Amino acid sequence: MSLKGKAKVSVTVGARLLEEVDRIAGDGGRSAIFEAALESWLRSRRKAALDDEVEQYYRALSAAEQLEDRSWAETGDAMGAESGDTYGRRSR
Repeated sequence: MSLKGKAKVSVTVGARLLEEVDRIAGDGGRSAIFEAALESWLRSRRKAALDDEVEQYYRALSAAEQLEDRSWAETGDAMGAESGDTYGRRSR
């Protein structure tokens, strides 16, 4: 991969961590390992933030909205069961 569109950075890490990175990296180099690790970490952070937003949304629902949501979920479960789709079904 070319360096176009990339920035060079300097980081300080523990010696044992760097030894492990070097062992895993082989000829691929440290940069690829650190870039993959950072991408994974950022995905995890974005997912956690989205999970928090969804939780806040559902916690803010009124009792009537919770009842409507439950009704829609049950309708979706029933339709999925009719079609043989079990993806996302809730365990009761």
